[in-house]
Amino acid sequence: MIITDKTELKQKCEPCSSVEEGEEIAARLLKELTNSQNGIGIAAPQIGINKQVCVINVPTTNNTEPIILINPKIVESSEEMFGFMEGCLSFPGRLVKTMRHKSVTVEADNHTGKLYFEASKPVGKDSDLSHIYECACVQHEIDHLDGITMFERELKQKPAVRRNPKIGRNDKVQITNGTESKTLKYKKAEPLIVSGEWQLEAYAE
Repeated sequence: MIITDKTELKQKCEPCSSVEEGEEIAARLLKELTNSQNGIGIAAPQIGINKQVCVINVPTTNNTEPIILINPKIVESSEEMFGFMEGCLSFPGRLVKTMRHKSVTVEADNHTGKLYFEASKPVGKDSDLSHIYECACVQHEIDHLDGITMFERELKQKPAVRRNPKIGRNDKVQITNGTESKTLKYKKAEPLIVSGEWQLEAYAE
């Protein structure tokens, strides 16, 4: 049974004591993933096991094997990000737009070398988009092992700040942050208002 309680999923997982222990858990995860029919990844805490194991199984044109990660760590990630609409087996029917690293390098106890995932590989005539899903999915599943759900990664748009049409960029306005007020030209005040730290208090007619 897949855990749907956010509180349970916010616990950090313990490392597996051996690769063998992790492989046993991975077998259960793959079975659950197959039963889900539409999932592409799952982590041990989602089936109530507080261990650092996750599996990724993104359908590809060449039917590659599922990726099993035991005690994984992201050791390097790109500064460049990309937006991705994520779902989760623990929250069926929910989609969240997140920002994920365009590439990550992962180390895991059951792999002798580092694993590299990149979302920006060129897509040719005979390729698919599996690398994009794998790159986002591996970050999503490793987050689960750290007690982080997709909701903590949600990209939240800042509310648009509507400017009164009477205010010109060189007009002076008064802004406040609750404890302090100051008067600036609107072109200098606008970034402070957009940040949400300051509010427009008054403007010149």
